[in-house]
Amino acid sequence: MSQQQYVTDLFESTAAYWRSVYSDERLVPTIYQDRHSTALGWVQDLGLRPNARLLEVGCGAGLLAVALARNGYMVDALDSTDAMLQMTWNRAARQDLQDRVRVHAGDVHALPFQAHSFDLVIALGVIPWLHSEQLALREMRRVLKSGGFLLVTADNNARLDRILDPLSSPLLAPLRLAAKHFLRLCRLWSPASGFQAKRHYPAEIDASIAECGFDRVKSSTVGFGPFTFLGKSVFTDAVGVRLHRRLQTLASRQGAFLLGRAGSHYLVLATKA
Repeated sequence: MSQQQYVTDLFESTAAYWRSVYSDERLVPTIYQDRHSTALGWVQDLGLRPNARLLEVGCGAGLLAVALARNGYMVDALDSTDAMLQMTWNRAARQDLQDRVRVHAGDVHALPFQAHSFDLVIALGVIPWLHSEQLALREMRRVLKSGGFLLVTADNNARLDRILDPLSSPLLAPLRLAAKHFLRLCRLWSPASGFQAKRHYPAEIDASIAECGFDRVKSSTVGFGPFTFLGKSVFTDAVGVRLHRRLQTLASRQGAFLLGRAGSHYLVLATKA
C-alpha cells in the first residue's frame, strides 16, 4: 500500500471524529479549535478583496472552508478522502453556500488547478502527512498568484509537552534510538507499520518554505498539552484546558519567545516571493 493510500484510508476511517472535534470541549479538540480560530483571524487581517479565490488543501469536515465562504470568499476545498468532501459539501449546502464552495478530490503533490489561480492557499494539519513536503509546497506556490499568500501548519517537534516527557523528549532521542536498536537486535521490539505522521522543528518549516520560493510574513505556535510523564496523562482534560489557556496567553505576550515557539502546532503565514 502506498503512503498516500494509507493516509487516505486512515482519514476515511476517522471522518466521524473530524466532524465532531470542533464541538468537543476536551483538551485536544480545544487546541484544534484554537488553531482554527487563529487561522481565521490571520486571514481576516490580510484584508483580501471580496470574492478572492481561496484554496483549502485537506479541507477535512469543511468548517474552515465554509467559514471562509461565509466571510465572502470563493473557496475551492480539496481532500483525498471522499467522506471529508461529502461532509464539506453537506455543510456548505446546509448554510446555503454551495455557490461559494467547490469540492475537489485530489492530492496536494499534484494539484488539479492552473498556475496563478488563487489569492491564498491554506493547509492546516497537512504537512505531517506528506511524503514530500517540498513537492507539495512547490505545488501550492505554483497555483498561487504573484504576491499571493500561503498559510500552513506543522506538528511541532519542539512542543513543550514532548520536551518534558522522557519518553518523547527530543533531547533524549539518541538514547531512545540506541535502546530501540538494541531491542530490535534482541527481537524484543519492531517498529510500527504504516505511515507515521511527521513532526518538524519550526526552523525546518521556515527553511522549507524559503527554499520553495516563499517569504515568511509571521509565525506562531498554538496549543499546550496534553502533558504526560512516561506516556501517562498528568492532568484531567478540564485542568489541561485551563493550563493550555494560561500558557497560550503567556506565549502570546511580547518577550515570551521560547514559550511562543513551544506550542503543539506551528503556524506560518508566507507570501509568494
